[in-house]
Amino acid sequence: MEDKKLFIGIGIFTVLIFILAVALFKFLPSRARMAKNSDAKIEFTETKFSFGDIPYSGGNAQHVFKVKNTGYGPLTLANFSTSCMCTKVLFQGTGGKSPEFGMKGMSQPSSWKGSLTPGESGEVVVIFDPTAHGPQGVGPISRVVSFETSDPNQPYVEFAFDGTVVK
Repeated sequence: MEDKKLFIGIGIFTVLIFILAVALFKFLPSRARMAKNSDAKIEFTETKFSFGDIPYSGGNAQHVFKVKNTGYGPLTLANFSTSCMCTKVLFQGTGGKSPEFGMKGMSQPSSWKGSLTPGESGEVVVIFDPTAHGPQGVGPISRVVSFETSDPNQPYVEFAFDGTVVK
């Protein structure tokens, strides 16, 4: 009889834990989802930038990658991320500025989406903190920022930058 009560108690406890986990998962932030739009077309003039020497005590290094919607329908951009915690990325368009996004897996997923109407331009701003790895973090660096778009021909975009952190 005792074994039966213990078995029932464990079963009830397991079901309650499962219900709690499902309820919590429902309220966690999730990645933005977007449909592809055959009328959207993203264009950019560069995919790589070199900072050259980046002074360790010179503050954050920043570069702007320009993007444009050359299509006939709205272009959606979302799910921005970086390859390292020393780098942040944000998007600026006529609709305003996005929050800053960081390294995938090290920051909360975001449902934020940006949009460019046909002919509209925006900026993908990368911000590199040369002090993030401490004084031993001098030397060459290479980082990537990425995001997704509703352009079916370019659903995933990567911009890269490099440089050398110097004291």
